[in-house]
Amino acid sequence: MVVAVLSLGGVYLTSGDPADEAVDKPLVVPANTAGDQRTSVVHGKPDARRTLTVHTALNCTECHKLEQALGPAMRALADQGAYRIEYRVATAPDGTAGDKSALHAINALGAAANADAETEAGKAGKFIGYLGLLLGEQSASDDRLLALADKVEGLRTPAFDRAVQELIYLPWSVKVDRAHRASREELPATELDGAALPLHESEGRFLTPEAFARHVRERL
Repeated sequence: MVVAVLSLGGVYLTSGDPADEAVDKPLVVPANTAGDQRTSVVHGKPDARRTLTVHTALNCTECHKLEQALGPAMRALADQGAYRIEYRVATAPDGTAGDKSALHAINALGAAANADAETEAGKAGKFIGYLGLLLGEQSASDDRLLALADKVEGLRTPAFDRAVQELIYLPWSVKVDRAHRASREELPATELDGAALPLHESEGRFLTPEAFARHVRERL
C-alpha cells in the first residue's frame, strides 16, 4: 500500500472553520487518486487514453439517482477500456463549504479508496460501493460511517476503522472540499476529456444505459 505524506504547514489555520480539526495532522493522500492535487478517485485502466470525469456531491439526491441509474454503465465502459473514470466528490451540492460531518465522510471515502489499492489494479469497488451509500445520507456520525461500511464487502478492516476513527485522511478531505467546491453550477455532471457529456433525456429523465453508451461512442 502506497500513500503520500506531505507537510501541511499552516494552510488550514482558519478560525472557526470545520477544517481546523485537520491543522495538526500530516497530509496523507489515499492511493487510487489522481489530478493536480490528487483529489480525484480513479476507476479504470491507468493507461486509458480518455477520461470520464464524474462530478458528484454528498447530500445530493440527484447524484444518488445518477449512481443508481448510470453508475454501472459508466464503469462497464471503463472496464472495457473506453476511458478511465475520475470521481470528484464535493462535500455539498450547492458549492458551500462542507461541515464537519461532510469532511469526516470524505475522510472515510479516502480510506475506502486506499483500501482498493490492495485489490485488483484499476478497480475502485470498495470506494464505489461506499460512495453509493454515502450519497444517500443526509449527515452521518463516525459511528454511522463505520456501520455503513459494514455493507461493503471487505471494507471493514482494522486499517479502515483506524482511518475513520483517527481521521487519517482529514487534511486530504479539506483539499478535496476546496478543490471541488462549486466546480459545477449543477450536480451531478460528467465530462469526457473535458467536454460536457449529457446525462438526461429531453424529458428530464436520466439517459438509459444504452443511450449513455451511444453518446460516449459518438465521442470516441
